[in-house]
Amino acid sequence: MQPETIPFFPAPVPGQPPRPRVPRPERWTMDNGLHVVAAPRATVPQVVIRLALPAGSAGDPAEHPGTASLVGHLLTEGTTTYSADELAERLDGLGAAVSASVGHDYAEVEAVFLTETLAEGITLLADVLLRPSFPEREVERVRAESLDAIVGREDEPANVAEDRAALEVFGADHPYGLPAFGTAAGIAGVPREVLADFHERFYRPTGAFLVASGDFDTAELKRLLDEAFGAWSGAPPAITYPAGTELPPRAGKLVLVPWDDAAQSEIRIVGVGLDRRSPDWFAASVANYVLGGSTITGRLGANLREDKGWTYGARSSFQPGVVTGGWSAETAVDVGVTADALREMIGEMRRMTEGLVPDAEIRRAKDAMILSLPRLFETPSGVAGRFVTLEAYGLPDDYWETYADRVEAVTAEDVLRVAERFFAPERTVRVVVGGMAEEG
Repeated sequence: MQPETIPFFPAPVPGQPPRPRVPRPERWTMDNGLHVVAAPRATVPQVVIRLALPAGSAGDPAEHPGTASLVGHLLTEGTTTYSADELAERLDGLGAAVSASVGHDYAEVEAVFLTETLAEGITLLADVLLRPSFPEREVERVRAESLDAIVGREDEPANVAEDRAALEVFGADHPYGLPAFGTAAGIAGVPREVLADFHERFYRPTGAFLVASGDFDTAELKRLLDEAFGAWSGAPPAITYPAGTELPPRAGKLVLVPWDDAAQSEIRIVGVGLDRRSPDWFAASVANYVLGGSTITGRLGANLREDKGWTYGARSSFQPGVVTGGWSAETAVDVGVTADALREMIGEMRRMTEGLVPDAEIRRAKDAMILSLPRLFETPSGVAGRFVTLEAYGLPDDYWETYADRVEAVTAEDVLRVAERFFAPERTVRVVVGGMAEEG
């Protein structure tokens, strides 16, 4: 009896990664200078609006770091029309949510409305943005909560490492060198009048932008925005950032921050990054993904986590900004292997600068970057976030449509070139918060 012949089927050849369905928004600038990006998509009866203003911590008064952060948190704590409680009730009644966040470059207000209550919601959003009352009681409550958060933050070695790393790269005179939420002394000492003055000067339509995504009619949105924001006018003060630097002052050095009874050490290796609008951003992103864009498959994670078992994860990233941002690699390990882990991280960085990355690794990085893109456009919030990125950093209108092609165009030679510029260990500072059995 002849043995059964089992047919052979070759492994399927993977096709091209799927491209995202990027909506083509309508853009216009209102008469008062407010730029609007509208991306309607009738998937769910919801509208997400994100309004960003150049009113981040970069505009803080020198003597009051934290002013911008407090102003942002107080926007939803009462207006000249509604008390804090009344405002919360109105939002609940509309099935809406309004929140504010403040970074180094921008203050941003996000509102989520039901389509059927959009008209009332936009009126309420304008009240929050343009007419906060800064009631004394709420100011003191938010101030106390902010101070408690700062004190609590200082109890965590990971937070101390983040803050110290930023300071080492940018210095105390650069907005990126300090936390966007400010300092305890700055928050404790800022008077209510300074908060109101900051809002009056910086919350202006010129230079601001509004992104809307979801289930709405664009013509109707235009009408509603004109009614709610048409009388708003003015331009904020210009913010001057310090001149950038290619190297941190202590490049190539170790900064050890002792931590009593530390079981683990927080490790940060940090340096100067690149402008978000740089043509090298895509090459740098691919290179970074190979090194530490994934906490498991990146070279840092594969070494420290998968091979050595020293950490739950190690990763690296470029931090964008309206001016040149930073780059960092990070992990946390037991104190006893801190020096060894630091050596391994530096070794992986140096290896990126000494030869071409194999095609398989570059292919894996590109696929991960491209395959993750479609899901970012699945919801109104995701769509709004992607277009906020374009407006915030002055990126081309077709950025997301051409994203995959630009990633695909990155070569191994490009990766080596940017790695030599950003990952060379002598261009970075090592920050360790915890302890070391020996110097690394």
